[in-house]
Amino acid sequence: MPLHQFVKISRPTQYYWDLLHVLVRRDLKVQYEGTLLGFGWTLLMPFLHLGIFYFLFKVILNSGTPRFTSYAFIGIISYTWFQSALSQAATSTSGNRDLALRPGFPVPLLPFIAVSSSMLHFVFTWPLILLIILFEGHRLPAAILAMPIVMAVQFLLCLGLGYLAAIVNIIFRDTKNIMDVLLRLFYFLSPVFYDPQLVPQRYRWLYDLNPMVTLLQAYRDIILHGVMPQMFALSVLALFSIVVAWIGLRVFQTQSYRLLEAL
Repeated sequence: MPLHQFVKISRPTQYYWDLLHVLVRRDLKVQYEGTLLGFGWTLLMPFLHLGIFYFLFKVILNSGTPRFTSYAFIGIISYTWFQSALSQAATSTSGNRDLALRPGFPVPLLPFIAVSSSMLHFVFTWPLILLIILFEGHRLPAAILAMPIVMAVQFLLCLGLGYLAAIVNIIFRDTKNIMDVLLRLFYFLSPVFYDPQLVPQRYRWLYDLNPMVTLLQAYRDIILHGVMPQMFALSVLALFSIVVAWIGLRVFQTQSYRLLEAL
């Protein structure tokens, strides 16, 4: 018997879910259409970054970071989600003009789709880090069940910032270019491939304001150390992400008239 006979879903809710499913699939397909490796680029690029960092920090600089391979790989794929989500969300409305101007289309869904498709790339690469962990001779920890919590916090953070970036990009069309530069600089200001303990103590209070510090530490606590993340820091970031997501959505909705004028 079909599932809908057991679970009664309202038509609007079902419509949004179906629309989200179709548009996320379309977004993923468009990204790799006409490319030689297709989805393989999602798996190849993190390994290229990992190879460069391993050569620099293990071979040349002889970094003392334990389990550097998995440590750096977690940082690379987590930050890649953050970076790609904001970059794609910034152009999600201006890049989908036909959809945005279609009567009755839920325009706030466009940044949501950008963040969701970026999250799927993140999810698809996680089996690789699990294989690396097994190759290193470690078992998968039970704490991995807490992964969805950390991912939910990062999703809300990316979504809120993505809404703000989408509106700013409508007003100033060079926003994406500026943001790509800032995100690249922010990459080196985040503990992607180095231990945050290396940061001088007098700068740690400022450094810890970076939300990626908390997120990366949470991922590594779960995967590398097999323990629950620091719940106080994660709870503060979760509350901050909820507020940012709410503010971002409200600003996006109240400034939507600019979208119609610009497009």
